[in-house]
Amino acid sequence: MVSNPPTGPQSTQGKGSSGPKQVPPGQPAPRPQGAELLAELMQTQRQLTQAMHESRDLRARLGRRSHQMQVLQHVSEILAATSKGGQVASVVLDVLVQEFQCRRGAVWTLEDGGGGYIPREGAGLARPEWSALRLLAPNPFPEVPLVLFQSQFLDAACGPESLKLLRGPEDAPLYFVPFEHQLLLLGFAILAMPSDRKLEDEDQDSISILQRQTAVSLYNAWLFRDLSEQRDALQRQALELERVNAALREADQLKSEFLALTSHELRTPLTGILGFTRLVMDGLYDDAEEMRSMLQDSYSSGQHLLGLLNDILDLAKIESGRLEVHVESVGLAALLDEVRPIAEAYPRKPEVELVWPETGDLPEVMVDPSRLKQVLLNLLSNALKFTKEGSVSVQVERRPGHLVLSVVDTGIGVSPEAQTRLFQKFAQAEGGHAREYGGTGLGLVICKHLMEMMGGTITLHSEGLGCGTTMRITVPIA
Repeated sequence: MVSNPPTGPQSTQGKGSSGPKQVPPGQPAPRPQGAELLAELMQTQRQLTQAMHESRDLRARLGRRSHQMQVLQHVSEILAATSKGGQVASVVLDVLVQEFQCRRGAVWTLEDGGGGYIPREGAGLARPEWSALRLLAPNPFPEVPLVLFQSQFLDAACGPESLKLLRGPEDAPLYFVPFEHQLLLLGFAILAMPSDRKLEDEDQDSISILQRQTAVSLYNAWLFRDLSEQRDALQRQALELERVNAALREADQLKSEFLALTSHELRTPLTGILGFTRLVMDGLYDDAEEMRSMLQDSYSSGQHLLGLLNDILDLAKIESGRLEVHVESVGLAALLDEVRPIAEAYPRKPEVELVWPETGDLPEVMVDPSRLKQVLLNLLSNALKFTKEGSVSVQVERRPGHLVLSVVDTGIGVSPEAQTRLFQKFAQAEGGHAREYGGTGLGLVICKHLMEMMGGTITLHSEGLGCGTTMRITVPIA
């Protein structure tokens, strides 16, 4: 008889229940699946947080970079539109001070001639303070080794004592920003940086770009100023050449008039001499008195001709520098006594009176006596020639160190326009060939040179046509 296997709870329990698993010795206990997931989530969160911080920093740096690029573009447009070094310095300093929150700063540029660096613009200091901060060239900091073409912080001992004004009471660090073009330090900025300010890479890049823009602008401003000066110099030279050409044309015209006039002036007395001489030689006179009168007229014409030739010779000597004067102490009273009879013999209208001063107490003067007589006789001859009625008077006035001799007439006078020409060669008041009064126009020119060579002066004064003329000469007292 076959017996059946046991059934019921006893058999079920014995078959399906195995109890807790036993971990072999030496192996770690396995982690629950929930703990692993939690660890992965925390790691992911840390990475996301770090990525967010990096993204925020990157956005901030991009924002600053974008702002700096906008500022640099704006500055570039301004610098491209200006041609003055002072405006360049002002714009660059404003940008640097605002972008880096500097309390003080200044910009220097190389002065003309390269003798030093002069401050062009300052911030945070009064103008008298920053304008006195002149620095040497080509190295503004000769006491301290320094790479002049490189931006850098300056040592506390760098630079003159005056730069302490930029450091201020807080002893701010100074940052040096050079503007170099073609190995020439055209200028630089020195900024009092905040102590907590750290220059990032993008800050350095922006400064480098601004340096190049500023250096080129300063170089262009220097070129523009140099070209402007050359243009102005050329314009001045052109105006001077135009003035000289006009003067040469006028002198040529006056010389032509002089030659024509001189030919006429020389021919007139020469014709008189030849005519009177021929009359005497042909016996065409009634008696000895008439013959003597003809000879006297011939002699006067000869004297007049000699005077004209002497004027021409004197002018030639003046232009060649061979005219000489011999100054000595001379009694003016005696000299006037010698001049008086000669002047009284000059032809004049019957209505004209010749008035002489009292010469009793006149001092001695330092002159060339023959040349002073020549000047006085020339002035008296002119006055008598141009006066139809009234008087011609000689006046003497003593002043400190010199005497003033005046020849005053009541003649035709001189217009203001003509007064500017009377001391020029070949010039006369009326001008032209058909003048009522003769003369070569050389007398006053010669008188002016003679008076200057004797240490004196000569001037003319007239209220205008019809108002008479006063000629004054000054001579030094011995």
